[in-house]
Amino acid sequence: MNFIDTHCHLLLKQFDDDRQEMLKKANEELDLLIEIGINVESSKSVVDFVKDEEKIFGAVGIHPTESQDLKETDLDKIKELAGKPKIVAIGEIGLDFYWETNKQDQYKSLDAQLDIAEEMGLPVVFHIRDAYEEAYNFLQKKGLPARKGVVHCFSSDWEMAEKFLDLGLYLGFDGPITYPKNNKLREVVEKTPVERILPETDSPFLPPVPYRGKRNNPTYVKYVYEKISEIKGIDVETLKEITKSNAEKFFFNKG
Repeated sequence: MNFIDTHCHLLLKQFDDDRQEMLKKANEELDLLIEIGINVESSKSVVDFVKDEEKIFGAVGIHPTESQDLKETDLDKIKELAGKPKIVAIGEIGLDFYWETNKQDQYKSLDAQLDIAEEMGLPVVFHIRDAYEEAYNFLQKKGLPARKGVVHCFSSDWEMAEKFLDLGLYLGFDGPITYPKNNKLREVVEKTPVERILPETDSPFLPPVPYRGKRNNPTYVKYVYEKISEIKGIDVETLKEITKSNAEKFFFNKG
């Protein structure tokens, strides 16, 4: 059994020079990849991209930092794209207060796209940065779609992780769990039930040790697996089976 990468961005410009080569390598080494949209245009590209790729499925959505001046037509388009073949989630959506953007626009975008996920019967890929408490409070009040969601690239502490797990969410872990100073995040991995973990790369971002400072790619997910395996005391082959089952339940509603 091969690895899976449940969150990547192969369509970004960082792969323009060698995308086909990277795709070939990813197809050889992985069983499943999820390509994630960040706005209407990129979500259209995701739909076109995944239809011809056997192992790659897609998510469509509007990233919180792309939520300024959101039009009703943008949301209508996301809903339309969500019904296309091989689209398995709404995302990435959420709250990001790291950047200076209009918070009300972000809340409005998140709220509307949660409704789309519920209507389309899809799970959600959440992007949360410097807004964990705010996102938790919002989701607790709003409620989640029936198919729940994953907090992509989780980066807060165990106290916060437990709250999101109690909502029924999965947690996505990436390269940062391999960084030497990230003991707090490794504690989260240790305490999170393995049945609620989804391995990711967020390529081309967040490369794991030993590739920090370089472009990340989906095949580097093996370093994420190795670190989770080490932390949890589970051999890599068993971890592959568990996380593949997790992904099938989450994205494809199987099991």
